[in-house]
Amino acid sequence: MASDVPPPTLDVPDGWRLVSEELTTPFDVRVVTVTANTRIYEDVGLRERLADVADTAVTWRFVFASRLRIRPANPPSRGLSKLVTDRANSRFVDVLGERGFESIDRADSRRFDVGADRDPTDDTSAGADATLPVTEATRYRARVRLDGRSVPVEAYFAAWAAGDGEYLLGGGAYPLSVPDPESFDPERARDELLSMMRSIR
Repeated sequence: MASDVPPPTLDVPDGWRLVSEELTTPFDVRVVTVTANTRIYEDVGLRERLADVADTAVTWRFVFASRLRIRPANPPSRGLSKLVTDRANSRFVDVLGERGFESIDRADSRRFDVGADRDPTDDTSAGADATLPVTEATRYRARVRLDGRSVPVEAYFAAWAAGDGEYLLGGGAYPLSVPDPESFDPERARDELLSMMRSIR
């Protein structure tokens, strides 16, 4: 049952708020059941600042965390991990579209050290700590409409095994420019998103 799956936890900065928590059963057949608990947080401060300078009530800066539980439980295998990652990546693209993102393109994939305190997309960190779970973070480029303009955004997604029959997923997005640029730093937004994804547990 989906209710048996505990919610994932993550560390979010001040000004972020939980806007959705959902228990689902995305896959259920006679031999395999996949249940999920997903939380979505948004940067409420950015949403309010955008509303002050533009006619919009949406935010493009969000992060999500999801715990998947597969029953019957089996140790994670390369094939199962690839299946989970591919399906979840596809769903993440759908979610971006549902949130108003356009022209969504996969840019690249990079090493992601789960739980590491360093930049998880820094390829020079490879091998620095073999005890940490390692996966890939997929980066997407997209655009959103604001007052007749097309605004560039960037998004990241990652999935990794968290034990027998369990996976953690994380991702989110942030704009690369806003109407009031003095109040927003895209590099800091990127660092905060990746830090939140690393903190998922």
